[in-house]
Amino acid sequence: MKIEESVKKRIIRNIFLSLFIYALPILLMFFTFYFTGQRPWLKKTTKTVQVIKP
Repeated sequence: MKIEESVKKRIIRNIFLSLFIYALPILLMFFTFYFTGQRPWLKKTTKTVQVIKP
């Protein structure tokens, strides 16, 4: 079965649009880190919980 050229173009366009929408939040996060200089992965603050056994 042959796909019409217009349908093929529409499918390809929709695939690229879906990938762009999926990747947009990730790209915005990296741009935000770049412009603000934040590096949250470098901060290694962990809370220690003290367990008291009776």
